[in-house]
Order: sequence, then C-alpha cells, then structure tokens
Amino acid sequence: MWVMILAVLSTLLLFWHKLSFPIEKRKNTEMYTFIIPARNEALNLKRLLPTLLSYDLLREVIVVDDDSEDETRQVAESFGVKVVDTPPLPSGWMGKSWACYNGAKAAIGETLVFLDADTWFSEGGSEQLVQSFGEGREVMTVHPYHVMQSFWEKFSAVFHLVVTASSGLTTLFKEKLGTQGGFGPCLVIGADTYWSLGGHKAIKGEIVEHLAFTRMASSQGLTTKACSGRGVLNMRMYDSDLKQVMEGWAKSFSTGAKTASPIMTLANVVWLTAVLSFLVNLPALGWWGVLGYIVLAFLLSRIWREIGNFRWYDVLLFPLYFFFFVLVFAYSLWKTFFMKQTTWKGRSIVEKKRSSP
Repeated sequence: MWVMILAVLSTLLLFWHKLSFPIEKRKNTEMYTFIIPARNEALNLKRLLPTLLSYDLLREVIVVDDDSEDETRQVAESFGVKVVDTPPLPSGWMGKSWACYNGAKAAIGETLVFLDADTWFSEGGSEQLVQSFGEGREVMTVHPYHVMQSFWEKFSAVFHLVVTASSGLTTLFKEKLGTQGGFGPCLVIGADTYWSLGGHKAIKGEIVEHLAFTRMASSQGLTTKACSGRGVLNMRMYDSDLKQVMEGWAKSFSTGAKTASPIMTLANVVWLTAVLSFLVNLPALGWWGVLGYIVLAFLLSRIWREIGNFRWYDVLLFPLYFFFFVLVFAYSLWKTFFMKQTTWKGRSIVEKKRSSP
C-alpha cells in the first residue's frame, strides 16, 4: 500500500501544474530570424517552411544545410529562403551547435529563433511565438506538441514527462524553484544577448545543447522561460519504428541527465523509483493496486494531453512506457559511458570534452 501512496504522491507533487503557452498581445516591430539547422531534412522542410512563410511578419528564414545527402538545399531554395552551408566541423563542436552558430552569424534579425526541422507551426502559431517573447535579456524555449501517428511513437511518453519535469515548471514548488531548464526544439533569444553570451560556442561540446544554453544563460542572471507548444508549435519525431524511438532517445538522454538541474534530476529519480516500485509490486497489492493504477493513469493523462495527442487507451498502457524508459536509459548509459560511441544521422555525437569558449 505504501508504494502505491508514494507513487501517487510523487506524481502529484512533480506534475501539480500543467505547462501552458503564454498569452501575449505585444505588437512585434522587430526583425526576427528563424534559424533551422538541417541535416537530411528535405521531407520535414516541406512541412515546416509553408507554416513560416504564410504570415506577414518581419522575418528572415535561414536553413543551415549541415552536409546533407538528400535534397535539403533544393527544398529550402524552392521556398525562397536563405540557405547557409556549414563549414567543416571543428574539433570539440557538436554538429547541431555548429550549424546554429553559423546560422546566427548570417542572420540580420534583432531576435533569433532556433528551430528544429521536424517542427511546424499551427495556424497563427508563428505570430503567437513572436508576440510572446519579451524584451531585454531573456531566453525562451518551447516544448512542441508531439503529433504521433503510430503506436511506437507513444513509447516516448515517459521521456517527455522527464524532460517536462526537468524544467521545474510543473512541480508544486515552481514559484520557489523558478525555471530550472529548457527544451531543445525551439529557442528564442535577442541577437545582442546571444552574442554577449558567446553564442553556441559557449556550449559547443554539449549534446543537449539548448538545455545547456538555458542553464548557462540562467547562471549569468538572464530571465529564462519555458512553455508548452500546444496550439502553437508541433513536432513529429522518431516516426519509423521502435528502434528509431530507442536510438533517438538513447543518443542524448543519459548525457542530458548530467546537464539538468541537480534538484530536478533528484526529483525525477525519486518519482521514477516510486512509480516503478509500485508497478513491480502491482500484482501483490490487490484492490489497492487497482485503485493506484486508476489514479496514476488519471494524473499522467492530465499532463500527457498537454504534451502530445495521447488517447485514453494509450494512457492505460503506461506501465509499458515506464519499463521501456528503463531499458532505453540503461542502453544510453552503456553506449555513452562504456562504449563511448553514440551516432545520429550518420555522425558520431559522443559528448566532446568541455573547453573554454
């Protein structure tokens, strides 16, 4: 019975608040530059670029072609956006950070929006993003709403919960803790602020680059915001099969745990341990186990609805998602710290040694 109580209580405390997108009506009078690092992203660009070019805003769009082997450049050029080729990857840099850095160097906008190619905006979403970004020394990150079309994509569920909780914005104590981290697919920052921090050069060897960037900015006194992209920004990730889901999360998750806020990492560990202990002991708990299962399913569905298009019957399978998380996390630890080899899109992405920017 106690494992059930701990599982429910820890879930309630960690996910007390729902993430939301700020409703702002600030009039935009600045030039914005959307910077999209793209390595073999021809198909995704066909979905993203029309949602960026369909509104009359002061904007520049840059696609950074990161040594693609498909038609990334041709697709980008067909939409009339600026295409920048990345120079050869220097020692000590991660590929995505190098692409973002070179895109920023080519940008003319007063505000920079770094955007993953597998995202796309909802109707009017790009306007909402622009209007919600404040002035001054601020960094904002957005967790896109995950649009899933296959059963296997639902196995990202617990990873999303951990990433969301790591921001510190869902916990009961968010007012005291403040923003503890950020999300990778979308980062918004003023150009002057970006360069004053050293740009992506300051976190050039980090795999989870925008989490590292947000924490670095926070440590230097900047205001950081993180929010849900539901109704504004969407994504589709790891959509081919379960193997891609596993490889996709394994490439960065154990390393990301080192970058995350220590207090939120501890909170996630306590919560995961409580829930997994409950699931392991579920057959012996009888009706208490059934009650705990129903309550946990309700609490988890509440936050999952903000993260992606999870249905009620998906939520009922939550034990599978938790055990899959353990499997992938162990696999990630093995590849990152023992094999010293992690690859993504044909490129090694083992974390580089940190060096001064």
